[in-house]
Amino acid sequence: MRRRILIGSVAVIVAGCASAPTFQVQRAAPEDSAAQQILLTVRQENGSAAVGLTGAPGKRYLRRRGYQATPAIERALNQLAREHGLERIEGWPIHSLGVYCEVLEIASGDSVESVIERLSADPRVDLAQRMNIFETLASRYDDPYAEMQFAVRDLGVEQAHRLATGRGVTVAIIDSAVDRAHPDLKGRVHLTRDLVNSPTPPRRGELHGTAVAGVIASLVDNSEGIIGVAPEVNIAALRACWPLAAKGGGTYCSSFTLAQALEVAIQIKPQIINLSLAGPFDPLLARLLDEATRRGSVIVAAHPEVGSLRGAFPASHPRVIVARSPEGPASAISPYTLIAPANEILTTAPASQYAFLSGNSLAAAHVTGVIALLLERDPSIDADSAANLLSSTAQTTISACRALETLLGTHVCDGELTPLQHVAL
Repeated sequence: MRRRILIGSVAVIVAGCASAPTFQVQRAAPEDSAAQQILLTVRQENGSAAVGLTGAPGKRYLRRRGYQATPAIERALNQLAREHGLERIEGWPIHSLGVYCEVLEIASGDSVESVIERLSADPRVDLAQRMNIFETLASRYDDPYAEMQFAVRDLGVEQAHRLATGRGVTVAIIDSAVDRAHPDLKGRVHLTRDLVNSPTPPRRGELHGTAVAGVIASLVDNSEGIIGVAPEVNIAALRACWPLAAKGGGTYCSSFTLAQALEVAIQIKPQIINLSLAGPFDPLLARLLDEATRRGSVIVAAHPEVGSLRGAFPASHPRVIVARSPEGPASAISPYTLIAPANEILTTAPASQYAFLSGNSLAAAHVTGVIALLLERDPSIDADSAANLLSSTAQTTISACRALETLLGTHVCDGELTPLQHVAL
């Protein structure tokens, strides 16, 4: 990586999201309330539509608020409801079709199909159908920048979140300082340690560490910014690196600070340690990586940006999972090399901002997040099984959704969650 941890430039900085307007989200699944509902229409003569259609446009047009059908239609709807064991919910005249439309709910124990069949045979009924639910073709989350996260789409993250969100998994991020006050990271950083001990420690985080944390753990459905790959993980932010403006904005770490951070990580026993950095082989750090692995942590590192093995540590260390960009040069640096999104990644930046960044550091963050999803569902997963599972289910890049499908023997990536048959684990 030429001693640079994150290679790429900031394309866009988006500020002020903490003050963006919020809105309420319907948390209950709409299909739950619609499951026993029927949509029914009855004919009405031209000019016999409901009268007095006034009221605040923001209100729902319910019959009880003054939008009644004609008396004849009211009698017919009441009779139909009584005869077929239905409860009237709300209704509205459809002038263009010359009908009155009513929503009814099955109060008896009859099936929707049998009630619709009986209603369809009734001469008073123009049309009877089940209440269908439609979805807009956009992110199911309310995070406003989610649609700009092409990496999230490529990894199948939203579908994967039906199966796992990283709950109960701890990730140690050994990096520069993480902005724990960022609106997309609030509550996710459960531990911080500053091993750099600089005379002026950062008050609001630093770019690289905050960016890595954002890819892994940004909150979902908080009406802010972006979504993380594993939004419910616990982050241990261990600051062992620092930026140097005099060196072109690069971020640097030392054997001493990294050793301290690894020792802290070993003591807190995180399931995953993220090391989005590269440098020369280091004997002390190698021993600490051995110990962390022996105690059960999965270690994820970034592939060096250059094509040679020089400066390839810790990616060259045995049993470390390595992440690289799809466009990067292939090498035999590690048998555990995985391909993940790394270019123009939208993520968090200090002071409640967001930035597009590029580099294998972001690939490592994506791999870390996906492994956290797997560990939530199977805590016994180690580096071998994680790398094999992600390699065998990869398409252009690793796929969070496909990996979880294979792990759990379910189908969720292309539609509804249903059992899969003949899944080889």
